[in-house]
Amino acid sequence: MTAFLQIVVFMFAAVNPVAAAAGIRPRGSAISPTAVAAGALAALLVVGGAALLSNPILDGLGVEPETFRVGAGVVFLVGGASEVWRGGAPLAGTPGSEHRSAFLFVLLALVTPAALAGAVTYGADRGEFETIAAAATVFAIAAVAIGARLGRFEAAAGAVARITGGLLVVVAAGLIVSGVRAI
Repeated sequence: MTAFLQIVVFMFAAVNPVAAAAGIRPRGSAISPTAVAAGALAALLVVGGAALLSNPILDGLGVEPETFRVGAGVVFLVGGASEVWRGGAPLAGTPGSEHRSAFLFVLLALVTPAALAGAVTYGADRGEFETIAAAATVFAIAAVAIGARLGRFEAAAGAVARITGGLLVVVAAGLIVSGVRAI
């Protein structure tokens, strides 16, 4: 597996697009494509900003990348365990009819603590632009999943969200071990 594909898989597990899609239940038949695209783009700006500023963030905290890797692993572990337990998005509900409400739902469903921790740790370890490209790929997948209303298939979406949460737990274990070994 190439390094880029590995980051895509790790960011996919951190964002869990299927869980995000399952959590957003629009009124009527669809959610506004403009709101979905704007929310995904805003999520990319937030996570991409975290990746671009990964080294200044770590310097400001006075933390080495290896130490932060352990902390990111703990964040991944908690997020993954929560997804395995719950099987859905931490944010679930029906956005209002306004584009602003749907935009905020999409943004908050995609910018997870694990996505931010992953952006910082992968930005510092693997490179900012590779991390941003991986996040852009995952957010595009998430936008398609939300726009296609994959959440309407509750049982299947819950199962895929749980499997993705399990993958996040495995990634967390790898991050923690990698960070501890490097320290």
